[in-house]
Amino acid sequence: MTGTGDLRLFRPTRRSLLAGLAAGALLPAAGIGRARAAEPPYRIFMITWRGWEDASQGFKDYLDRRGLRTELIVRDAGTSRDKVAEIVQEAIETRPDLVYTWGTTTALTAFGTVGAPDPATQITDIPSVFTIVSDPVGSGIVEAFDAPRANLTGTLYIAPVETQLRTIHAYGAFETLGAVYNPQESNARLTIDQVQALAERDGFSLIAEPVGLDAEGKPDPASIPDKVRAVKDQGAEWLYIPPDSFLNVNRDLLTDSAAAIGLPSFAGAENFIRDSHGLLGLVSRYYNVGQFTGYLAEQILVDGRSPSEIPIESLDRFSLLINMQTAHRLGFYPPMSMLTIAEFIEA
Repeated sequence: MTGTGDLRLFRPTRRSLLAGLAAGALLPAAGIGRARAAEPPYRIFMITWRGWEDASQGFKDYLDRRGLRTELIVRDAGTSRDKVAEIVQEAIETRPDLVYTWGTTTALTAFGTVGAPDPATQITDIPSVFTIVSDPVGSGIVEAFDAPRANLTGTLYIAPVETQLRTIHAYGAFETLGAVYNPQESNARLTIDQVQALAERDGFSLIAEPVGLDAEGKPDPASIPDKVRAVKDQGAEWLYIPPDSFLNVNRDLLTDSAAAIGLPSFAGAENFIRDSHGLLGLVSRYYNVGQFTGYLAEQILVDGRSPSEIPIESLDRFSLLINMQTAHRLGFYPPMSMLTIAEFIEA
């Protein structure tokens, strides 16, 4: 453990070279930059789910710093699966050098499930990388972390669920955990299933409430406060927030609803803590994950490696975030053991 808010939770791997990403340790030498300037630009087709954000910026910055000449073709789906399908057709027709996708829904729509992709509607023979996918094995995108597809590999960004739960317990022990989730989000459903399995194994209770749906069958933000109240009324001592794009968009409503009734919340994604009212998080920063994904892209484009040769991994370092404004609001402060390893968010 370090004193900078980082927790080393995975085994050491070749990823140790990525420890210097945020500090710019992988900036190219001048000679490398000049040599690559003579190459034609690599055409990279980027499919985003909810606009340009930190992971995409980290991806771009990594390639720029490494001196790669790139032509980025950016298409945003606006959180629409149908729009992703349209964009995928453009990628298939234009055949870029590499496809980048953000998020589980985008990856599933673009690549299908392992063993059953449709070459007419999904990308099967263009080198590709995915990012911000919490469980690519559970969602069926790949068979195993060390078994990517012939044309597809990617990066992980969520700490193991068991490690997340140990982090919550280290801050404040619990017997009953609550969760509010979007039943239409595969990431959220898979994570809730993992938490339930651990609850049965370890002897704690999980109270999981799906958000309500509106008249059009879409998740309804207006239902969030009542669902948070419901888990609290049933005895939840913490609110566990699974990876979920809908919840992220409505993170202020979710985390404020919890804090308003004295319920501390935990998330594995930084926005809920850094930019909202969540109390505790164990996170990989999106920007760093994007840089790691850029590293994979460099191996494919420059080094000529097949995606099938590149295992799916996470960074080997996570950050422990504590929102002190929320801690003051709840009157629930971190234990001494966390004071030297956490990053404290004051606003």
